[in-house]
Amino acid sequence: MRLARVVISAAAGTAVALVAMVGPAHGAPVQPGGGAVPAGQQVTVTLDLTSADPDGLQRLAAEVSTPDSPQHGKRLNRTQLRDRFGAPPARVARVTTWAKRAGLQVTGLDETGSQLTVTGTARAVGAAFSVGLRTDTNHGVRALTATGTPRVPAKVRSDVQAVMGLTPRAAKPLSVRPVAAVQPLADGQYCSTYFGEWNKGSVPQKYPGKQSNMLCGYNGPQLRSMYGLGANDRGQGQTIVIVGAYHQATALADANKTFATNGVPQLPADRFVVKQYAPQSTVAGCDVGAWNMEQALDIQAAHTIAPDAKIVYAAAPDCTKLPDTVAKVVADASIDTTIISNSWGITTGEPNDQPYLTAVNNIMARAALLGIGTYVSSGDAGDNSGVPGSNGASVLFPASSPWVTAVGGTSTAVGGQNQVLFNTGWSSAANRLTGGTWQRVNPPFIGGAGGGTSAYFAKPSWQANTPGTRRSVPDISALADPFTGFYVGWTAGGQYRAGPIGGTSLAAPIVASLAAVAQGKAGNGFVIGLAAPVLYGKAAAGVPIVTDVTHVGAGVWTTAISADSPQGDYLIDLDAGTQSLRTGPGYDQITGLGVPGPAFLTAITS
Repeated sequence: MRLARVVISAAAGTAVALVAMVGPAHGAPVQPGGGAVPAGQQVTVTLDLTSADPDGLQRLAAEVSTPDSPQHGKRLNRTQLRDRFGAPPARVARVTTWAKRAGLQVTGLDETGSQLTVTGTARAVGAAFSVGLRTDTNHGVRALTATGTPRVPAKVRSDVQAVMGLTPRAAKPLSVRPVAAVQPLADGQYCSTYFGEWNKGSVPQKYPGKQSNMLCGYNGPQLRSMYGLGANDRGQGQTIVIVGAYHQATALADANKTFATNGVPQLPADRFVVKQYAPQSTVAGCDVGAWNMEQALDIQAAHTIAPDAKIVYAAAPDCTKLPDTVAKVVADASIDTTIISNSWGITTGEPNDQPYLTAVNNIMARAALLGIGTYVSSGDAGDNSGVPGSNGASVLFPASSPWVTAVGGTSTAVGGQNQVLFNTGWSSAANRLTGGTWQRVNPPFIGGAGGGTSAYFAKPSWQANTPGTRRSVPDISALADPFTGFYVGWTAGGQYRAGPIGGTSLAAPIVASLAAVAQGKAGNGFVIGLAAPVLYGKAAAGVPIVTDVTHVGAGVWTTAISADSPQGDYLIDLDAGTQSLRTGPGYDQITGLGVPGPAFLTAITS
């Protein structure tokens, strides 16, 4: 088990940095610009075909997922899903004929009968969909982009619900990390292996008894104790599918090297599967390194919580193909998928593109009909009002989809006996020691769990007790604060490195893997499916499936808050409430209903 202490400092360009995984901000900057796509370049497009019963798809998904419905739990298999809700053969034939006449090659219809893939030259694709094609830079990612809204001719307009691939929506991994240099210094400048183990005494104690040096990163036993897992809670017989971008060849070796020092059993090679549905592509600004670190975090968190489960990593070819990859997982009969963990969100939040939202939302609804529970990180920028280019508070997609369980985040203190001292909402603000007192930096907010209200999706029936008339995010929460983060190892620049990582990218695989453990305990092939309705129903009935998270005043000391911040003494106010989101009794838009409670493993399957 890892016991070594790490000294933290911000010396000579090695500052402790809170590095947010927000696309090019963490990788090489991509300058704006682009140009015309060569006429002969091959372009692939996915046509989301109109279902035989569009309204019925959503209606039955709701019935299958709602605990008090007679249809609850009566999931479909892929053949039934295709027969009932795939595009009718005449529709597929009509679109296929049109595509071929337009000079496109039809390369396949997926197993759900809903997504038709076509390819062709840029000239043919542009003409077929009445758009020009350029390579443009949007939100730091340079990719092929249509100059207008793609359209199909009137004769097949009712057959095609959405054209995907010509207006790329880049996704970002939702991980953050404090990066510490190791240098011997005096005055207790060590990170803590548990909350309060080290607490720099020469700085003002704003939170007596609840102030600690930043955490070195919780180890395996600490993370498992955080959620009440016993020796037999191991996720046996389960498969957890992690969807991310890119695949790092060292992922398994890095994980096992970290497990060896982190008190976690090894992940056997035969229980780690990589799925790559398309060759990796080069898209400037996608930041492969950030996605590699994300992959390491997801695998290591999932295996720590559910060490007997199989882990399938489904690697999108680049950061613009994440929803496409989820669709391929849903359609893939070769994987016994009952749980999907998505630690990413679309960079623009909820795109103002109704066909795209409908198409992706239907992917998630099909997953629910198959009995797949999809768990999605809620974001790392709080209400997103401080994100450059934002127009105020907003939520991330696909966390806002009513067909996923959105996972928010906490700052969590674990004591020396692996006991939880407190949970509070992850919404951090920074102070710098100036003139002997703590002074808030400007702006004070430095990271927090995403949450809020959808601009597009109506409130699902199971959220009857949440405010407003729209879908509210998140539903549940788990550890996310990077200053109380999880110890993860990964390779960057050819070198293995390890340290604490957080973000709701950590929270999502934790909750997804707890669901896998619960399914393993239930046995007999039981699957939860969409978990959110079960959580709200049980919580309303007073079952301790979750533990409510309320505000706790506490602080974490560190030596810097960003890569370019000056060296000094900084105090992170936990759950500071500097944005519109607040942690409070009952449901809130930082922690949802709360964290998995003492009855989570049994109540969610009963």
